[in-house]
Amino acid sequence: MSATRPRAVPAPLDWSVYAPQIVEDAEAALGFAFIVLARFDVEARTSQPVCFGGLHGRNVQRALRFAQQHVPNFDLHLVNDLDANPLLRAVLDGRGPVIGSIEDFTRGVTSPLVARIARHLAGAGECLTLPLCVEHRVLGCLSVYQRDPHFSPTQIRTAQAFARQVALSIHNAELLEEGRRTAAALDASRRLVSDSEERTRRDISEFLHSHVQSRLLVAEYRLGEIGEISADARAQIDAVRADLENLREHDVRQASHQLHPEALRIGLVTALQLMAARLQGVLDVRLVANDAVIDAERTLPMDLRLVAFRVIEEALGNVLKHAEADSATVWLEQEAGTLRLDIMDDGCGFSPTHRLPGLGLLSLGARVESAGGRWGIESRAGGPTRLWAEVPT
Repeated sequence: MSATRPRAVPAPLDWSVYAPQIVEDAEAALGFAFIVLARFDVEARTSQPVCFGGLHGRNVQRALRFAQQHVPNFDLHLVNDLDANPLLRAVLDGRGPVIGSIEDFTRGVTSPLVARIARHLAGAGECLTLPLCVEHRVLGCLSVYQRDPHFSPTQIRTAQAFARQVALSIHNAELLEEGRRTAAALDASRRLVSDSEERTRRDISEFLHSHVQSRLLVAEYRLGEIGEISADARAQIDAVRADLENLREHDVRQASHQLHPEALRIGLVTALQLMAARLQGVLDVRLVANDAVIDAERTLPMDLRLVAFRVIEEALGNVLKHAEADSATVWLEQEAGTLRLDIMDDGCGFSPTHRLPGLGLLSLGARVESAGGRWGIESRAGGPTRLWAEVPT
């Protein structure tokens, strides 16, 4: 079974929540004295500075005071017309990196005096601007400034790699925000439990995507910048860099996606197949779906996919923690306006009368009931254990 992943239509995102951490990481990773993170409104073709790095420097503060005194209507957060300047148009079109003088970047956008102040008082005379691109969308740009007109190839490569991570982090935050909005539509009486869980998953996923991946990337590039060393030492450094790259691109990304299952955007069966693949070698999971479920995989409402996915995820998690099982089977059936889930394992079982439901099962029940469904669990000492749920489609 194959499918083409649909392009995401992200929900509006408040960049101010994420921008300070992005700029702080950029200062640590890239080492430039002055940094600007800006978001784009592609339809309006405007740019809005969101956060600045290096504002507390003595020279920058002196430049700001001078600009406020001598430039009419000076505003550091001025919304710029991207079509007013050819360099800004190039950034909007995703062509980058774009390098130029502060005079070139501000021409047609603001007073020429601002450029002179930035160059001579703040030492921000030359600019390297990188578009933040993901899935053929330009979300904004990251600009770094220095006095020297020459940016080294290493500086440019490192800044490009960092910008790619920033774009992925923002895009991931958009998708997570969209998921949070979907979760908020669930029944109000059950919303607190499920929202708390999703918020924790979102925060951890965002931390992995933005902070952890950025720091791993910096470590990898700094290892590559080490100068003259022996061949044996170089081989060891290259091996460490390869390990860091694998950790960043595979392990961290996989953990982030596991926390927030983006595969659900393709379909429920696809997301469950990926879940089963991750458990391979630990628990043998067999997935059985009738034709109605497979045919409706891409049309099943996203909130219903999320409920079904989390129910099965929680059930398999309980199998791993408590059942001492070798395998589990997941059945999905859709008929007469109802999606039915059955999860059965070959583990040791338990006596339901002697075990109170834990937080995981309470959360599972909250999800099912908030979707207007019902659920149950059946077991006995020696096994098997069966958990089922039904939710209306």
